[in-house]
Amino acid sequence: MKLIEKIERIFRDLKFEKELINDTFVFVCNGKYRKVTFIKKLESFVIEYADSYDEAEKNLYEDGDLYPISLGENELINRMRNELVDSL
Repeated sequence: MKLIEKIERIFRDLKFEKELINDTFVFVCNGKYRKVTFIKKLESFVIEYADSYDEAEKNLYEDGDLYPISLGENELINRMRNELVDSL
């Protein structure tokens, strides 16, 4: 399984639903919107946060922590899961 698939599984396990907003897939749970972006220059993933559909539609996301791929797959997945659990 690819890393991005494992990241998406975190969202599914936490009961987020996948939704398309402005041609970008985002994850929604309890009216909170999250998206995962890979920053090539930093070789890192970031979870971005919007507190409403309106903010998500206007692309007004706040950045969460950076997760460099150098952490290793298991550590990256565990840290992302912890951040998402803390944000609910």
